[in-house]
Amino acid sequence: MRAHSLKPENVLLIDDTWTTGHHAQSAVAALKASGAGTVAVVVLGRHLNSTYADTAAHVEQTRLRRFSWDACALRPWSHA
Repeated sequence: MRAHSLKPENVLLIDDTWTTGHHAQSAVAALKASGAGTVAVVVLGRHLNSTYADTAAHVEQTRLRRFSWDACALRPWSHA
């Protein structure tokens, strides 16, 4: 990949699916290496590994929680 200089542009990176985060992290590193200012990542979907012990509990807790724009689905206690 060849990137043009992004100095001092801020970038919003949109990723379709988050599995491990490695692709997003690599993209952010490439953007920063090209001179980007702040890089924010928004993910549209999340892949959960059903073999992880905590996955079923996480899915059930999320399913029972009422949706709110003010609460993070992963860490609802982190936003007031």
